[in-house]
Order: sequence, then C-alpha cells, then structure tokens
Amino acid sequence: MIKRAVADGALDVLHNISREGTLVLWKRRKTFRYTCACCGDEFTGAPSFASLTPPLVNDVPEDEREGRVLFNSDLCRIRARMNERSEEDIYAIRATLLIPIHGSDEPFSWGVWVTQSEQDFYRYLETGEEDQSSEVSFGWLPVTMTYYQDFALDDFSATLACSVNWGPQGFRPTVTLHKCEHPLYLDQANGINWDKAVMIAQECMKAAHKPQ
Repeated sequence: MIKRAVADGALDVLHNISREGTLVLWKRRKTFRYTCACCGDEFTGAPSFASLTPPLVNDVPEDEREGRVLFNSDLCRIRARMNERSEEDIYAIRATLLIPIHGSDEPFSWGVWVTQSEQDFYRYLETGEEDQSSEVSFGWLPVTMTYYQDFALDDFSATLACSVNWGPQGFRPTVTLHKCEHPLYLDQANGINWDKAVMIAQECMKAAHKPQ
C-alpha cells in the first residue's frame, strides 16, 4: 500500500530520552505535495504514474493489433506475425517500479510493463492465487516514462534488464533494475530529492494534459 510521502529536508526534530537514557530522535515530516503547472491543482501524497496500455503494443501496426494483441490491466500477449519464423510471441506483465525519495516514507511509484519468458508468464498466471513472494524472474523494461525516456545512452537504453519480484497475493510485482549507467537505474539505486520528484511529477502532469 502507498502511504503518504514527505518533503526531503523538511523535518522537525524532537528530542526525547528513552528509559535507557539513550537519545532518540522523533521526526515529524511534512506531507508530500506538488502543484500541477497546467491546471494549478494541488496533489497530496507520493507521486504515482502508470502506463495502462503496454508500450510494446505501439510497435504493432494498428491494422494488426486486433488479431495479434491481447491484454488486460495486468497481462499482455502479442502474437508473432503468421509465417514469420524469426519472430516469437511477446509476453508482459504489469509491475511497479519504486524510486526512493530522500526523507520520505513513500517512494515515487511507476506502473510499468516488463516482458517475461513464455514459461515465466504462464507460471505467474497459474500461481496468481498463491503467495508468490519467493518468486523472482528476469525481464526487460521498456523505458517509456516521462523524463527518463529522453535519455538514450546506447542502442539498448530503450529497454533495461531487471529482476521481477512477484510479491504476495493481491499485490503487483516490483521491479529492480540491473546495474547500468541509465539515469533510471541510478535514481532507483540512490534515490531522488524532493525537488527532482516534484519536477518529474509536474512533467508527467504536462504530458497528461497534452492533446492526444
């Protein structure tokens, strides 16, 4: 569950002495808030943005999607073109990528899609009513998120290797990126400050207000 996030560096420190005489710091944090630069609305809580449609669907010509693409809110399968021996079906699942915000109880949350092997995809589907906390699979993450999609470090930066922890029943899997030099990996590994979290959130809101 996503709890409220708080501002980086906005801490009121209260001192108290425990029974053992040890100095304890009690931190009262400000609630994370940001304002949409387009509409002026104020949003409270850690930023959370998601891609409801699997990005890989955009690689399929529109006139082929009805016959090749199957997806719902959590699962996606893209059939290979008929008579194309060089192609294989693509399988993907919905997951969550979390980026720590310095000084915050809650991270910046991205709803993403990661590819899975056919074997892992069907095993994930078949065990969906069970606790999958111990299950981890390999996947590829298409980097299509606002701000991060602008960084092209090499030919492979459009997709990043990751580990997918399937998690407990009722929760979406979480993504841990494999080590690389892409800013998305660096931000997940090191966290981001309050100002950067607000900046990215505002960029996302701008993108959401653009005419389709």
